Amino acid sequence: MKNLIFVGAGGFFLELYDYLITDSAALSTVQLKGVLDDAKDCAQQLLPHLGAVAGYQPQADDVFLITVGNVLHRKRCFDLLKQKNANFYTYVHPSALVAPSAALGEGCIIAPFAIVNARAVLAANVAVNVHCSVGHESTIGFSSVLSPYAAVNGNARVGELCFLGTRSTIFPGKSLGDKGIVDSHSYVKSDAPEKSIVAVRGEYLVLNNRLMR
Repeated sequence: MKNLIFVGAGGFFLELYDYLITDSAALSTVQLKGVLDDAKDCAQQLLPHLGAVAGYQPQADDVFLITVGNVLHRKRCFDLLKQKNANFYTYVHPSALVAPSAALGEGCIIAPFAIVNARAVLAANVAVNVHCSVGHESTIGFSSVLSPYAAVNGNARVGELCFLGTRSTIFPGKSLGDKGIVDSHSYVKSDAPEKSIVAVRGEYLVLNNRLMR
């Protein structure tokens, strides 16, 4: 039995915590030990606070799950622990579908109802949120994050440290370079170089509803 330590005590932690406490298969292999967070007064009280990430020394039976949505912070936490020879936990929710020919790197998170299709390759520390789709033979780079309902179509490439907003789309065979951001409800229909911000938005209006009295 391994001791699972969450890294980060924010909203993503709250989601993963609830997934795991209702996942009997996962709980047959790990027990929840605590949380690492740099904030001494981190708001969650569901598990013991084990201190800051940099100050923790991994124990032999520890495995780590990085529950941070910011891609740069995910990388920082991963690198700090990797330097100490830490082992990472890869979590796939029971409702998710991962093809037998797909490959997941260490520390990946595949949230409820996500699909990772044939021959897709996810590097280490990738987070795939609820209802995402990762197409056949696509690649997702190190520490990238896919927000809910994001779609990476077949043969597409997402680089390292990328963030895909809710309901964003990468068209088939297209690529998003390292450190790229795709805005919510936006799409990449031609190759985008590294450090791109892709946003497809019309005018945003909030109007007074004159029919309501």
